[in-house]
Amino acid sequence: MGTPYMSKLEIVVGDCIKSDFPDFDVCVANMPYQISSPFVFKLLLHRKFRCAVLMFQKEFAERLYAKPGDKLYCRLSANTQSWRELLTFLKLEKTTSNHR
Repeated sequence: MGTPYMSKLEIVVGDCIKSDFPDFDVCVANMPYQISSPFVFKLLLHRKFRCAVLMFQKEFAERLYAKPGDKLYCRLSANTQSWRELLTFLKLEKTTSNHR
């Protein structure tokens, strides 16, 4: 049962910060706030991927997008923007999710 694309999908369950990344070219993740920054830095070091679709809390995403001179601009902003193009596809409202 499944689709012809099943063989192209691998779901990795575990601590992504402590584990080595397998080879991949696309990453899809809904990140908890507590590990968002370490995950992004680790992902940037991986460099072998072509696309990442990541969901972050608004406060964290604002740090990613901050520009030089902005109050939120930091090492995370500089590294992310120098290595990858950032695009926002969707902003979810708090009422969209049932996470507490």
